[in-house]
Amino acid sequence: MTSSLLNSQAGPHRCDRINPSTGKPCNTIFSRPYDLTRHEDTIHNAKKQKVHCNLCTEEKTFSRADALTRHYRVCHPDVELPGKHRRRGGA
Repeated sequence: MTSSLLNSQAGPHRCDRINPSTGKPCNTIFSRPYDLTRHEDTIHNAKKQKVHCNLCTEEKTFSRADALTRHYRVCHPDVELPGKHRRRGGA
């Protein structure tokens, strides 16, 4: 890796976007530029569709599909997700 590439990866990477609820800069800090980009896309992108849990009685929304999958695994462990096969222990 070149030194310029290493420097572009070096943190910290701060989100300078304005938080609409406070009107102040977000100021969340990330060690990797990828994490900052993902944060900006999921938190500050108003056009991005949220995903919903259709099993919870109260409204549960998530900004990323992996967060919804994790929610299902933790809160609804007996529900088989379409297209997903559970890993089974053993030989």
